[in-house]
Amino acid sequence: MTVKNAAADVLAAVSVMTHARHACARLNPLSDPMTLHQLQQRADMIDKVIRARSKLQQLRNRAAALEDALARFKQRREARCA
Repeated sequence: MTVKNAAADVLAAVSVMTHARHACARLNPLSDPMTLHQLQQRADMIDKVIRARSKLQQLRNRAAALEDALARFKQRREARCA
């Protein structure tokens, strides 16, 4: 590692740490009550996560059903050819 690269890496790390410090300073303490807007955003996010999980499970179930159907098709085709 050259000195120039090391200096750039240090500056990048310091920049990230500064950004993280500022972001953490803007966080609300957990003891503070949430505003109505924050509660609505939280409820929307929870709803989206639940819907996404449900859709993902449907996709997994459909993929399994299609794999089973393909296996049955191949078995029938092999039985017909034999």
